[in-house]
Amino acid sequence: MMEKQYRYFYEVARQGSIKAAADKLFISQPTLTTAIKKLEDVLGTLLFHRKSKGVELTSAGWVYYRYVQDIYEKHGQMMHQLSDMKARSQGKIKIGIGEAWWECFAADVIKQFIETHPNNSLYIEFGNGLSMLSHLLNGDIDLFIGHEIENIDSRNRVRFIPLFTERESLYVREGHPLLNDEALSLHDYPQIKVTPDHTRDGKVLNDKGAETFALKAQQAKVIYELDSLKASIDMLKMSDAIMPYTDKIKSKMALQRVVALPTEQCKTGVVGIYSNTEVLSENMEYLVSLFKR
Repeated sequence: MMEKQYRYFYEVARQGSIKAAADKLFISQPTLTTAIKKLEDVLGTLLFHRKSKGVELTSAGWVYYRYVQDIYEKHGQMMHQLSDMKARSQGKIKIGIGEAWWECFAADVIKQFIETHPNNSLYIEFGNGLSMLSHLLNGDIDLFIGHEIENIDSRNRVRFIPLFTERESLYVREGHPLLNDEALSLHDYPQIKVTPDHTRDGKVLNDKGAETFALKAQQAKVIYELDSLKASIDMLKMSDAIMPYTDKIKSKMALQRVVALPTEQCKTGVVGIYSNTEVLSENMEYLVSLFKR
């Protein structure tokens, strides 16, 4: 009964007219009017201002509208999750990948996989480490290819399969002042962060990790944050910014007229595959074996 009242109220609010809502719901106008009046009696407040050309939500109506809208959105999310679970039980694999690793090797691996599993559904999402780890822990993806993340909260059970070690380079545009004057300081220039971590994803870290995450955000004076590698390269070429990024794509960056600074101040890291379970499906095990090669 309550679900019907939600539906009736929601449609009247969306249409701004009891007549239009009744037509959409395939019920009579008097039936809908009575239902809305009964709902207002139950709640003890008016939900709509009646006007000559329709209805408008009252202040109380807006509160109730947001409540009902939230219910419908959660219902939609639940239905999507059920549909997704069904697809994954039938072999669908959901993967998170950093853009650099797609460029370096993941695209070739996926090509090999679909050649041997042409009927296997795939979902591929691109993003940064903490975001992908958060999606993995929430069950939104099955595998994540990216850097090993330090200080993950011990309550988060994840498996990390190392693939290789890589070195970070500092990229600048051709003709950048730092290429001609070694006395200049890196800290005098803006920094570009490609697909930066978001504060909301810091919850996957322990206290030490959260503290380190907060300190990193304060290190550079000027920071340009972009959720796209291509847009980051464009920003690099139009400014004197510096972009820390893997040296694995140094040759591809050179084609974009972007070069790496000759510095030894760069970090190293391990790239691998995260999963939230030690027991993978047969298809996922095969995909992981391709990445290991």
